[in-house]
Amino acid sequence: MLFVTSVRYLFTRVPLYRRDRTSEAGSLPDFERDLPGGPSTVQRVADGTGALYHRHFWIDFTDAELGPEELISTLADDLNSAAPDEMSTFERDDDERSRSLQVGAELVVRLPGPWDGPVRVIDRTPTSFRFATLAGHMEAGEIEFRCGPSPSGRQRFEIETWARSGDPRFRVLYDTLPLAREAQAYMWSHFCTRAPKLAGGIVMSNVAVNTERYDIGPWLGVAADRRPAVTAPVSGRATRALLELPGRPYNFDPDDVGTHACEDGWHSDDYRVTLPREAPGPPVDGGSWTVARELCEAYAFADPGLVRAVYFADVSLGEREMLLEGRFLFLRFPLGVRVGEVVDRSDVVDGRPLRCWGWNYRTLAGHLERGQMDFEVRKWIDTGDVEFRIHACSSPAHIPNPVHRFGFWIFGRTLQVRFARRSVARMRRLVERRVPQHQDAA
Repeated sequence: MLFVTSVRYLFTRVPLYRRDRTSEAGSLPDFERDLPGGPSTVQRVADGTGALYHRHFWIDFTDAELGPEELISTLADDLNSAAPDEMSTFERDDDERSRSLQVGAELVVRLPGPWDGPVRVIDRTPTSFRFATLAGHMEAGEIEFRCGPSPSGRQRFEIETWARSGDPRFRVLYDTLPLAREAQAYMWSHFCTRAPKLAGGIVMSNVAVNTERYDIGPWLGVAADRRPAVTAPVSGRATRALLELPGRPYNFDPDDVGTHACEDGWHSDDYRVTLPREAPGPPVDGGSWTVARELCEAYAFADPGLVRAVYFADVSLGEREMLLEGRFLFLRFPLGVRVGEVVDRSDVVDGRPLRCWGWNYRTLAGHLERGQMDFEVRKWIDTGDVEFRIHACSSPAHIPNPVHRFGFWIFGRTLQVRFARRSVARMRRLVERRVPQHQDAA
């Protein structure tokens, strides 16, 4: 059977319009909602491993003898009428065969190889039905079949899946190597081409498939308000490493950071950039100072080509822990930091009134560097001048990996300086985009 499937896959592939992309965890469905049937046997998305794949297959057709409700009813009575039999067959208990699919009904999808998968009907409408995977399935997730009008007024048959690997072994074929995903594409694209024929319609398009990958394994099953914020998409390794930060010690003594600037091996750096001016007086809503403060708090000024951050947005800034993902060529380095303090003060410097807001972070064990980095947004009240400042006191940390240690010795200082310079330049650009153009001349 597996040989036959492989041969047919090579010679009878369905033309596909493909679109693949990596997405952020902003709009995921509620995978933790109550589902029909025994909860102990459901294999939810959170029970899987690896990346989550959202795949959407669809095909348009017209002049069908069966309407959407009739087609879905026909498929519900016999899923094998559209399934490619060399790839999959749907088996039901004798008691279920005589009835159309109902919520709570369970089936087994027979596949080539040792990958048969039990599923349960968790939703049924006149124009759709949805399955959830059960324990033992090669995937963990949900799949929906539906039919309805297309944007152009034709009929559209769709299959939508949300799934991860059901266990680490299958993850190799599903996630690391794309073999299982390609087999899935073969199966559901053929299903899509057969559904319009079953309805007696005329196919008006090739099968289209949109694939979105979410590298957010640890956050599936976490309440939506506890999912982390990212400054730009990060790897699954970085998101997992964030969970390991609580309780991790600093890799230096923060109380001594002020004395390190004079010690050999430590660097004390100061970078600043002028931002669009405001009128003299306190900061104004929507002005340069308030916009820069928002960007500073969100760590949005960091160049995502060099460093990206992931953190829990529901944790106050003063208690925040962040996992920074350093990026160099094809390498990714997880770097843990913890916010040390937040400053919000009015001051007088050299006889001039100053409004200052900022924060700093300190490096944790496992970071390639040790030290502290401060970020401040300042406004001189008498003139309206606004500036963004970065001050860093740091030195190389102990790096056990000899390759990483050598690489940091060669490139570390250069990348450190590049990060700071790009950060202040990026802050300037971001503020200029959001602040009215006339403000700089105020």
